[in-house]
Amino acid sequence: MKVGENETEREPVTVEKELLRCDLRKGFPEPLKDQVVAEGQLELYIDGEHHTTFLCSMSQPKELAVGHLVTDGLISKPEDITSLEVHRGEVHVDLTKKLAARLQGKPQLILTSCGSRGLKIPSRIWMKAKRASADLSIRLNPQTIPKAMMELNSRALTFRRTGGTHAAALLDDNGEVLAFSEDIGRHNAIDKVIGITILKGIDLRRSFLASTGRLTSEVVVKAVYAGVPVIVSISAPTDKAIKIAEMAGLTLIGFARGKRFNIYAHHEKILF
Repeated sequence: MKVGENETEREPVTVEKELLRCDLRKGFPEPLKDQVVAEGQLELYIDGEHHTTFLCSMSQPKELAVGHLVTDGLISKPEDITSLEVHRGEVHVDLTKKLAARLQGKPQLILTSCGSRGLKIPSRIWMKAKRASADLSIRLNPQTIPKAMMELNSRALTFRRTGGTHAAALLDDNGEVLAFSEDIGRHNAIDKVIGITILKGIDLRRSFLASTGRLTSEVVVKAVYAGVPVIVSISAPTDKAIKIAEMAGLTLIGFARGKRFNIYAHHEKILF
């Protein structure tokens, strides 16, 4: 993969804003300055066509684009990309001829944020899911789950400054962090950590994903496309997420808080 030299200018992750802090115990508001998370817009072009608009934190644009291509089922490895350039809020990606031909005639514009895109599960994901369901490449000690959430929280510096981001991390079976990212969108944070590890050539079948966001069907599908076998979140799952996880052989863990967590699908990957 050829990577362009023109990296996008560093945009701030947070900005300082003036506000009024209201404490009803004091009876009057106080002016102060505080850090607010910055929201940007990143455009992804595939073979010259506008494909995706990300409303996101502007850190790690290359990793976000690559991770999104993987979790959207468009590529599976860096070699599927022939060139990648990042410049002034745009990521331009050229795919191999075979993949470019497959994309012809498909809708080009997708707005990526925290809302649902009316996701329809492609039939080919179930074929991949059947192969994954019998794969026990990773078996986790239950103590690794709270350790992962502690790592996630301790690294979320932008959240502690602003309260305005989601965090995601990919970890190995010992709970060691392979990749970490924060973003205003939970989907973007997941795409970024997957993009980081894909570009490093890490085998995601022996990793698990930790997130601060809701476990929706979109998140589970992202993990299946990337080959991640276990997802852990501080938050709740949806019924469709549980159903897809059950069919895909993916271990789904929610409400991971302190020493407690709920396993909603495929407990066999946790070694009690």
